[in-house]
Amino acid sequence: MPVDTQHRPENEPRKMAAVVLQTGGPPAQSVTCRTAPIPEPAPGEALVEVHAAAVNPLDVANAAGWLGTPLPVIPGVDFAGVVVSDGDHKGHQVWGSGPALGMTRPGTHARFVALPETWLSRKPVNLTMAEAGAVGRSHLTAFETVINIMELIPGETILITGGAGMVGQAAAAIARWRGAEPIIADRRRPDGVEHFIDTSSGDLREAVLDITDGRGTDLVLDTVGGALFEPALRSLRFGGRMVGIFSAPEPRIDFSPAEIYNRQLRVTGLASVFLDGAHVAGVFDQLRPLFERGILAPPAVKTWQLEDSAEAYQTVSDGSAGIKQVLLPSGG
Repeated sequence: MPVDTQHRPENEPRKMAAVVLQTGGPPAQSVTCRTAPIPEPAPGEALVEVHAAAVNPLDVANAAGWLGTPLPVIPGVDFAGVVVSDGDHKGHQVWGSGPALGMTRPGTHARFVALPETWLSRKPVNLTMAEAGAVGRSHLTAFETVINIMELIPGETILITGGAGMVGQAAAAIARWRGAEPIIADRRRPDGVEHFIDTSSGDLREAVLDITDGRGTDLVLDTVGGALFEPALRSLRFGGRMVGIFSAPEPRIDFSPAEIYNRQLRVTGLASVFLDGAHVAGVFDQLRPLFERGILAPPAVKTWQLEDSAEAYQTVSDGSAGIKQVLLPSGG
């Protein structure tokens, strides 16, 4: 939808098309497309015209009301677009993911978004806007957990539960770049995977021990939680380390803390919504050359117009089988 600049009273704010969450619930109930005021950048901020913005499980959780976000709000955390406000960044093609977007400040599922200049990172020249917008949260989460938190080193093994998902596939690619060996645990085997464990059958720990010659894995990235948490934990070697990411509300599970204490395991999590925005931009600065050199590749993409955003959200909620759902706020 074009910006309305004609027949507008001088004091009336300019309008844009945007997704707005009015109430928590399933996408058909919570996700609407309507006009909203174009944000005014504060000092030190830039106005970005959003050409592509992924829909993530985090956005679906936000729409469902699980994050406690004050409503109404424009959701969306990932973006690829062009800086249109005056300043040193004007005309730059940028990409990234904002930690507070869609929660404490308006998000990217709109034609325009205002962002601190320190949150901006140059888009890889070889990626389309849709591809760059699809990278976002999944690769940020993968890089932050695998490289910055776990400090993965060459020669290590890493078990990735939910490894067929977006974060899992990104983490596996980053692990291979780092010289480590990923073990994918899921119900679906992604293409090109050497070590795969079907979580719908068999014992996860025994399968990991078989792959690692009885040693156990050095690291676990748990993107699933729930019933897989304890067997994944027990798959670690002595002194191993494990990190988990956000999962939907689920029943409590029981496990013995002795499993952690007696084997000197290190277990932590990542709450990506609390990351510093400048730090996030730094991660994307590190990811850019990996994409430009062909070391990493963007996920498969399905694009949606903004007026079909509820259907895009529902597709993510249903599980999109390794395909990133991307909105095109500027019409694409």
